[in-house]
Amino acid sequence: MSVSDPLIKELKGYTRRFTENRADITDKTEELTLFCRCLEKCFQRGVSIQMNPMGIPNFPDALQWMKDISRRREDSLISYTSIVETVLENQKVQESSGRLRLLIRTCLNRKCLHVPVGYLVRTPFLALDYYSPNSILGDEILGEILYSVLLQISRLNFRLNLRNASFLDDTWDLPECCSLDFVPCKTLGLSVCFTRGKTLIIKIKKHSVAAEDERIEVGDVLDEINGNIISIQTRANLHKIMKKTACLPISVHIVKYRNSKTKETFAPIVNVIKSSGLDHMKQLLRSPALEFMKPLETQQPSSPQKEDKTLQEGKPGCLFDYCGSICVGREGDVKQIEKGIRRLLHIGNIKYIPIRFECLEIGVKITQNFDNKVIFDYSYMEISSCGHSVNFPHYFAFISGETNCSIATNFEAHIFYHKNETEVQTILQSLGQGFYRTHFAV
Repeated sequence: MSVSDPLIKELKGYTRRFTENRADITDKTEELTLFCRCLEKCFQRGVSIQMNPMGIPNFPDALQWMKDISRRREDSLISYTSIVETVLENQKVQESSGRLRLLIRTCLNRKCLHVPVGYLVRTPFLALDYYSPNSILGDEILGEILYSVLLQISRLNFRLNLRNASFLDDTWDLPECCSLDFVPCKTLGLSVCFTRGKTLIIKIKKHSVAAEDERIEVGDVLDEINGNIISIQTRANLHKIMKKTACLPISVHIVKYRNSKTKETFAPIVNVIKSSGLDHMKQLLRSPALEFMKPLETQQPSSPQKEDKTLQEGKPGCLFDYCGSICVGREGDVKQIEKGIRRLLHIGNIKYIPIRFECLEIGVKITQNFDNKVIFDYSYMEISSCGHSVNFPHYFAFISGETNCSIATNFEAHIFYHKNETEVQTILQSLGQGFYRTHFAV
């Protein structure tokens, strides 16, 4: 039986070089990523298929035995158990691969990666519950050799940034990130959208607190606010998180979409940008780097309605009649749509002004058809709801607040008319797509 393995030999080589370097090992240390990939391969090789309580086979995964061992009531496992619980609660990683990688990085920092491995290989027949006999950890001798290497690794000083974990589901490669502190303020001046589970910065308001720090760019990912992880799971509480920071300094953690020195873009964030569906964000990947150092207001987004069949005379947008606006009070939910339409029709003060309705990337613009004068120009953040009434199928409305709808206290319904119900449905679908892309102010 072989008493050596190429992966263990590779792992020993990295360990020797780290030891000879006599310096703390950080995320900038050369060969760290290769070292971590080698560790993962050692753990994943030959993992047996486990059955869940329903009798359905799970995907072979080393994380399973590492979790199972953490649940054993052993004094020697107390610290390790705490680490596993922390990793499993971390919202930055959602996949088993990401959790395993974060667990490895955390155990390296805490000098305890040898603990679960030692328990596995030194408990009789336990390793064979999880590994095939021809694997590293399923082989008695190779398992002991791996344990001895990890014991040596535990004597090294790892100083890894565990906050940089949002893309471990995708890759061992780590993006550049930064932590910034801001003075107490109500808003940072950032607009974000949620896509692929990430919080993508799509706009930086001119003269805002965030615009004063050039380290934040459109295309970066907002990772944390005051220690709160910002993800698809927490987006409903985003404004509550900001309210809690009122009159307090604000600390944010940003994941950069590109390297500050090389300007090379981080591949997983490239996919996030592409999935946003915003043209100006896709241009971010094609245009010269310096062009996008500017706040987003300097860029002119194109209308997704440019191919619409209702285009006439080369003008963008859909032709409708603007009927008027009516105050709906302190509530801006969809229930107010029919109420607003009914009230306007009942009052009878209907204008029927020919307008062009454009659904842009970050908002809507309504202009008079005869002179192109802008009547309304709202971002999706200022629109709380939209819809039509089955009782009045030719009319539709959207409701806007006097500021971002999450904090607005006065709402107004803007009502429009078209003789073709299909056109009404089309514009509402476009509005719905706009809401999907948006748009939270931070």
